[in-house]
Amino acid sequence: MAKAFETWTGRRYAFFITWFVLHVILFIFGVLRVKLDKNLINLNEPLNYSLWIARGGGMCLIWDCSIILLPVCRNILRILRVSFINKLIPIDENIWFHKITAYSILFCTVVHSIGHYVNFYKMDKLYRLDPNGPFKLTNAELLYKSPAGITGHIMLLCMVLMYTTAKQSQRNKSFEAFWYTHHLAFVMLGALMFHGIGCIVRDKDGKCRGYESYQYLAVGYVLYIIERCIRAYRARLDTRLVKAIQHPAGVIELQIQKPSFSYKPGQYMFVNVPDVSDYQWHPFTITSSPFEDYVSVHIRQVGDWTRALGHRLGCEKEERGGGDRPRQAAVGARPEKKTELVDDRGEEIRIRAGFSMPRVQIDGPFGAPTEDVFDHEIVVLVGSGIGVTPFASILRDIWYRANNNMPLKTRRVEFYWVCRDLASLKWFQSLLSTIEQSMLNVKLQIHIYCTAVMKQDQHHNIALQMSDDFSGMDTITGLRALTNFGRPNFGAIFSELRQGITNGTYLPGATQELVVDVAVFFCGPGAMAKSLRKESLLQSKNGVNFSFRKEHF
Repeated sequence: MAKAFETWTGRRYAFFITWFVLHVILFIFGVLRVKLDKNLINLNEPLNYSLWIARGGGMCLIWDCSIILLPVCRNILRILRVSFINKLIPIDENIWFHKITAYSILFCTVVHSIGHYVNFYKMDKLYRLDPNGPFKLTNAELLYKSPAGITGHIMLLCMVLMYTTAKQSQRNKSFEAFWYTHHLAFVMLGALMFHGIGCIVRDKDGKCRGYESYQYLAVGYVLYIIERCIRAYRARLDTRLVKAIQHPAGVIELQIQKPSFSYKPGQYMFVNVPDVSDYQWHPFTITSSPFEDYVSVHIRQVGDWTRALGHRLGCEKEERGGGDRPRQAAVGARPEKKTELVDDRGEEIRIRAGFSMPRVQIDGPFGAPTEDVFDHEIVVLVGSGIGVTPFASILRDIWYRANNNMPLKTRRVEFYWVCRDLASLKWFQSLLSTIEQSMLNVKLQIHIYCTAVMKQDQHHNIALQMSDDFSGMDTITGLRALTNFGRPNFGAIFSELRQGITNGTYLPGATQELVVDVAVFFCGPGAMAKSLRKESLLQSKNGVNFSFRKEHF
């Protein structure tokens, strides 16, 4: 739990405090609504605190369950992201908000359930003392025969299955278990719609006083149904996989054509391959540029679905470090590209007899923090491992804009790529080389860091190649930028960058503003994000502000 709070931002803390206060208010309102109702004196006197606690928890549950689906209504979020609401609510952290709401539902469910279990015990006791009294059911009948008891236990069962498979460790072991059990949410929410029927709670005149929760829940449910209908329709529009390419370190690139698909650099989309799974949709960052005649994603084979996809395409994962060049695993008929940015893909592998390209569906695009990269003059892009993918799209787009004299606010780009092994550096080697050699109006600095622990013979081979190579290019990547070994010291890097901005050497000719904003975009693991966020805060001084943004799915 402590590690979870390490990555929290100021906006997260502010939002969580507001969220907590809101639930306290709802809980108190639920309690007072029952406690101060004179018509419920027949319930308040014998049940008292257990009834009030159950009602307070139920009020919070109605609120939480009515909005639990909104963070995954991505089309709505896409609209909200470009509005002023994004400044008030962290729209890009929708999955975090979804989890916070789920934890809130879990806590309030425990409170609500304990309250009602105590209520049922008291009602059973009072019934046995006076069968002709206000309470007409035994404990067993209340728990297992009444609509409230039946739907309540259905919801508890669904929650046990959903929460136990939603843990990150469990998701890593079996994503399919998480995927399918998470859809029990519709069973749970359906049971919640009818949880209040049966009229267990009646006032002194015998009138039913249950919460008509469906009135509050229906709004969120209808919005989600509309969302799913839009996505289902859009996903089934004409889509064609035209090329699949195998890269080193088990990475597959899919190039897809969909005439109706329009996107911005840095956005992401969902991919479905029916041959692998009819129902699973997985999010991947778009790596192509809108100026290209296809949309591409890079997929690393690390789970059951991605490995099955690689097997279907004939791109089984190679051993780490294996393979010198990317190779095309499957090729479909496609028109010749008319773009100037050429990325050498290696030799084609002809389609095997009886082999056909799998059918794919894509849904999106959806907004991400990196979508705002072109709003800044100075940009720092930091990718870790496969987290480099959103910046591939951005670098491609910058190249097209810069070399075709298109308006571009961005003037300096610092690109940092941190990899665990040498094979991973080959994913975008030719792309980076082309961009590095032909960037015109934007100054791009590429910084490559390899964190692998190399053997002594590997160091020896690299040293021999460097002594024989007088081209000035890096021996490993072929880039002008040399490969660094170890982890980057972003404290020193940001400090040097800040000093260059303040003394005018970093961006010559620029008008000194009161505050110069340096946008830091990151995609990668949480531990590294914490370090980058910390250094961004520490180095924001002397008129230079490092604003940190992290990619979320």
